[in-house]
This record gives sequence, C-alpha cells and structure tokens, in this order.
Amino acid sequence: MVTDRYLNWLLSLIYAFLFVYVIPWVDLNGGEFLDIQSYLEQITYIHEGGKEAEVSGIQLILHEPLWRAVVIFIGDTFTNYRDALYIISFFTVFVYTSFLIKRVEFYIAMIFLINPMMVNLFIEQVRSVFAFSIVLIAYDLASSSKERYPKLPIALFVVASLIHASMPLFYLFYYILYRYNSRIQDYKYYFIALVFGLFIALFMKYGITYILTMLGDRHANYDEYIAGASIAYSIAWMVIASILGTFGDFSNRDRRVVVAYSIMIMSYFFFASALGIFATRFVALIMPFIIISIGYLPKHIKQWTYLFLLLYNIYSFKYWFQFYIL
Repeated sequence: MVTDRYLNWLLSLIYAFLFVYVIPWVDLNGGEFLDIQSYLEQITYIHEGGKEAEVSGIQLILHEPLWRAVVIFIGDTFTNYRDALYIISFFTVFVYTSFLIKRVEFYIAMIFLINPMMVNLFIEQVRSVFAFSIVLIAYDLASSSKERYPKLPIALFVVASLIHASMPLFYLFYYILYRYNSRIQDYKYYFIALVFGLFIALFMKYGITYILTMLGDRHANYDEYIAGASIAYSIAWMVIASILGTFGDFSNRDRRVVVAYSIMIMSYFFFASALGIFATRFVALIMPFIIISIGYLPKHIKQWTYLFLLLYNIYSFKYWFQFYIL
C-alpha cells in the first residue's frame, strides 16, 4: 500500500501513462473501439452545428448534460478529438490506480487493472468510467476523517450523475447495503447481498424498461440490442462472490459494506448474464472494490483467489487476442 500522497500520485501517473499511451490497445484490438467511434461522431456532429432533441425536467438529467458539455468543449478546443478522449482515459486510470494502491499493494493493482474488461472500460467506455472515477474521488473524500469540505463529496456525486445517468443506481445499491450493515450479522448479510444481485437482475430484465419508457429515456430496451455475456464468462465472478461470502471479514463494519457491495455486483453480473442482459460494465466499474475485498480474505484464501483471478484474466486475454487478431 502506498499511503504517501505524492508517491501515490507519481506511481499512478506513471502507470496511467504506460497503460494509455504506451500499450497500443487500438492496434491489438484490430481497429478503433466501437464506442469511441460513436463518441467521435457525436463530437463532430455537435461541433458542426448538429442539433439534438430538446429535453426538459427529468429527461434533462437522464440525457447527461455535463457529458454534452464535455463533448462541446472537446469540439471547440481540440483538433484531434481522439486525443481528448485519451486524456479522459488517462485521468480514469490514474484515479483507479491511486484509489487502489492506498488499499492494496501496488503490484496487485498493476496486475489486476490490466485485463480485457478493464481495457474496454478505460479505453472505450470513457463516459461511464469518467463518471465513476469522480464517484471514487467522492468516496475517498467522504471516507476521510480529515475532509475539510464535507459537502464536496455530495457535489461530486451529483456531477457524476450528470455525466452518466446510471450512477444513482450505484449509490442506491450501496446505500441499501450500508443501511442493513448493522442490522444483519455474519453470513446472512453477504447472502442477502447475493440475493439482492438476483433481484436487481430480474428488475433490470422485466421492470426497468417500463420505467425508462415512461420517462422517455433513450436507454429503454437497451438489452434488445446489446447482448449479455455468456455464463462461462460470468461464472468466475460468481465463484469469487461465493468465496467472499464464505470467508469474508465480519469484524470491520466498513469492510463488510465493501465486501457485500462486491458480492452484490458480481452476483448481479452472473444472474444478468443468465437472463441475457448486458452487465459486464458493472463489474468493471467497481473492480477496485472487488480487488480490495479479496485483500480482506484470510491470507491463504486471498492468495488462491488472486491466483484464480489472474488465470481468468490470462484466459480472457487469450480469448480477446484470438477474437480480434486471428
């Protein structure tokens, strides 16, 4: 763990530079990432005077006005829009690394932040990871007993929600687990987190579409055109969730919430995959919490779990390279 602020920042800056600017992810991908193409087209369209639909009320929030402001800023400031998106990727890798190495060994963060899921998150899905990076900063500030600006985390949580409309879901999930933390003891708490993951998957499959349709949100029916991950791909995360739920730490209240949150999201990913819902991004976004939760396990179980995750990541890269290169 790197508790010295300036050393933490230095190592995180170096790692972010290597991750974003040295490793040729686009070449390894076999071409530009699909989401990036969409962002570039959006920036070009707005910069050239294109008009988007007028919205008001709740729809204004759901249409992520701060991200639109970022898009306008990029179009007005940069000649190469891709460079601007790389800067956002650099910022997000820096934040994730800095957040992690405060809590786990640097080499652990370095190893487990490099996997196909995180590559796609950092390099392609820049809007969602940009928003969640701000959430991590807010979480860090809220967790600090020395925070001199107690309202700043709340402001950052709002900012993140105006960049990506899914952020309030992450807040809601965490809040529910936080509220139940002191009421439920031992394994029951983690079991409830796992069942909650199933409930969320069922709601996202059968309930969310109706709500989004009523609100006029563009994300309605998204599962009809974005395929869910396979069971084979998601089952590893259910295995890790089960390990955490069986051997997790029950003594520290703050740790309990982090572990339960990781279990809930990983189990949601598994159940969502079984229902054909795209949910890979949820696991990728909270990856720091998962890595930290594994670090709370007893030493021998922690080592085997990290080894299991490492082998899974190696296999994922093997599949990724075969899919995109061969």
